[in-house]
Amino acid sequence: MFDKKKIIYNRKRALKACDKKVNIFLNKLSEDAMQRLGIDKARSFSILEILPTSNAFVKTLEKEKIHCVVYKTFFSSEIKKDKKILTINHSNLSSIEDEKFDFCISFFPIFTGPDLAHALKSIQKVLKFNGKFLFLFFSAESCSELKSIFSNTFKTKAKEMFMPSPDILLLGNITNQLGYKNVVVDKTNFRITSNLPKEIWSFIRAIGASNCLLKRNKKAISRHNYNKLCKEIKLILSEDGKIINKISINYLIGTK
Repeated sequence: MFDKKKIIYNRKRALKACDKKVNIFLNKLSEDAMQRLGIDKARSFSILEILPTSNAFVKTLEKEKIHCVVYKTFFSSEIKKDKKILTINHSNLSSIEDEKFDFCISFFPIFTGPDLAHALKSIQKVLKFNGKFLFLFFSAESCSELKSIFSNTFKTKAKEMFMPSPDILLLGNITNQLGYKNVVVDKTNFRITSNLPKEIWSFIRAIGASNCLLKRNKKAISRHNYNKLCKEIKLILSEDGKIINKISINYLIGTK
């Protein structure tokens, strides 16, 4: 369903992006994630971040003066190792000792059900006793009006075109079946404002959530269709002179 090479490309591009609006958004999510995981200044932690799209979470930890070591895994040898933070390039985490991490976190991982089960089994192995993981996914309601405009303009199914939204209840059931405790599914809503439609594309690219479907349309959009799309966006999504997109984030939390 998803193109793994495109997923890695999106993540690499997002890591290089410098978008102020995205940074503010990710900082808010990082602060929220710290609270949900129960990370505080009382002790030192070891943390694994899976498929990171930015350094926002690490920078938030540093700002809060949290004593921790953060490891990152991209599941791809194409990503070079960071000089300060250890990078792990394999999906089953087999080279990591058991019960190494206090927390595992991932912002917007793109998983099918079997992929998620595989990842959670690997995480279960490397989490310490009572260690926690937190995955943040886009919900089906994220940019639903924008996706509808895409669908009407290009006569295509746009549900998974960008910001793919897995069934969070199904993922919760998978997590329970794997033996995790205290599994919680939750949601938070955000409003993202833009002045122009092109700012929307920049936001989606900079957050690493652009189209990564295997059978995606790779043809360039004609000028006529692009103008038509922008006109519809301004007409339908504008409020008080601003373009508004509603983004919902689903949280999946579990304890080993």
